[in-house]
Amino acid sequence: MKMKKVTALFLACSMIFGMTACGNKAEETKTEEGKAEAEKVSILWPETDSTQVDVMENYIQPALEEKFPDVEFEYIPMTADSPVKTMSASGDLPEIFFTGGADIDAILGAGDALDLSEYVEKDDWVKENYNNPDLLYNGDAIYFLTAGQNAYYSPVFYYNKGLFDANGVKKPTNMDEFVAACKTLKDAGVTPITTAQWTSSYSLIDGLISSAAPESFIGLNERTCDWTDEGVKKALGYFDELKTMGAFAADIPNKDDATAYSEFQSGKTAMLLTYSWFNGDMAEDKLGFEAGSFSFPNASDDYIQLIFEPRKGNGGGYTVNANAENPELLVDIMMVMVQAESERHNANGVNTNFKVEKPAEPANAFEEERYADYDRAAQQISVLEQGQMDGVTIAEYTTLYNMLMSDDKEYLSDDFIKEMQPIWEANTYGAQ
Repeated sequence: MKMKKVTALFLACSMIFGMTACGNKAEETKTEEGKAEAEKVSILWPETDSTQVDVMENYIQPALEEKFPDVEFEYIPMTADSPVKTMSASGDLPEIFFTGGADIDAILGAGDALDLSEYVEKDDWVKENYNNPDLLYNGDAIYFLTAGQNAYYSPVFYYNKGLFDANGVKKPTNMDEFVAACKTLKDAGVTPITTAQWTSSYSLIDGLISSAAPESFIGLNERTCDWTDEGVKKALGYFDELKTMGAFAADIPNKDDATAYSEFQSGKTAMLLTYSWFNGDMAEDKLGFEAGSFSFPNASDDYIQLIFEPRKGNGGGYTVNANAENPELLVDIMMVMVQAESERHNANGVNTNFKVEKPAEPANAFEEERYADYDRAAQQISVLEQGQMDGVTIAEYTTLYNMLMSDDKEYLSDDFIKEMQPIWEANTYGAQ
């Protein structure tokens, strides 16, 4: 009897231990499975220059690893030769990927970019974190998140103060004064303006229209007018005056930034039209003379500050693969990425559209003046090529711009407008 009780007790204990052992084994299996199924996220990022490397390796990666310790990240670098279109065609895009302007049409056309608005508008995240949220929108959608450092880069004229003073020229406050200043310099044997092809194609025509006919520039952006508008024609009439008098240095359609800067530095021209990212290169010890600066001259209350920040998807940034699982997590990851990148830019003296705790302070007098122009403007609007032109339109516009800026004195704004208008009508971007 005792033996039966002992045996029964032994069996009961064995069953209990067996169940406990099975329970532990199941728990271990679950834990192992949990590790095996840990979230993996691949990020395609632009390893195109030292700034991008610093942003990714010293800001974004540490921030993600701290915020998402249970996520396994794979960072896929890409050089100037973007693989995005190829990845799109083969269905191999990673969960999060960076898209530059050259790839935007293909990505949006293929439906590869997730509309982020549902996620980033929640709890007013966009409004609370961006100085100008409108810059993110493509219609009602948001496809890309970006720090928005380009929102503070604007076209600017740098001028040689010595040449201005020697010829009695003052900093112009409107387009009539600007043209008159160029004529005075030209009559004195000084070439007024040099500029690089690409920077001027993304600023000169826009600047003339936004300064001389701001209502027409807004109309082009809103598609309430076109290139045949009288305000547009009047504004481009200033260009005709400048070209006819020989205000521009020769061979601008083939000129790069370095060549234009060299011409200005050597004193061959009185002004350099470029973007404000050249502020650090305008110090007297670099140029060899004291320089000043001004935006496209417009003293009116409806002054428009042109900016380089892309709009309408025509510039890019990070986005979520529309076919990826768990989009909410991926959007949360991108929110951390854009904050980390913004902190890096501001720490290095570059302001961003994304708000940070310690925004950049103006690095020099040129920056202070640019911020003053930015703040006094009635509004900030992207140049047309960034905000209102698709890829085809940009290509054809660039060809016509090169013809306009050529040394052929016979090709003027009327010719440009006549050829640009049908291209504009076929343009797929912007309000319809």
